[in-house]
Amino acid sequence: MLTLTIARFDADPDAVSGLLGLTPTSVARRGEPRPSGRLHDFNVWHLELHAAPLIDGREHANAIDALVGHLKGREHLFAELANTIRPASISIYGGFYVSDEQQGVWLDPDQMVVLAACGIRWGLDLFEAATLD
Repeated sequence: MLTLTIARFDADPDAVSGLLGLTPTSVARRGEPRPSGRLHDFNVWHLELHAAPLIDGREHANAIDALVGHLKGREHLFAELANTIRPASISIYGGFYVSDEQQGVWLDPDQMVVLAACGIRWGLDLFEAATLD
């Protein structure tokens, strides 16, 4: 999985979509019920780039490339987002399932430049591949 997440802001998530010119795969609005029945504590905007578990570096690289493709040319819009909507977090969340074989993930310099220009944090959780079985 690899998702761009914009979280903890007061504006309606539709304002994020309108400003960035991107359609989210999901949003959560403060006060709406979660699947558990509890209410969302804050607004969140998600753009999922890879829904399935990432199992190798190539899948991660392809998902990052897809994200960078959405971001290029929108760097100024992310700066405006930070100044006007003021989310507490703009980040990429991903999960990588590691097997016994050597595997890796990487970010290329051109990808890092775009992510940094958009103010996006990158995080990756590692999971044991055996949990996929």
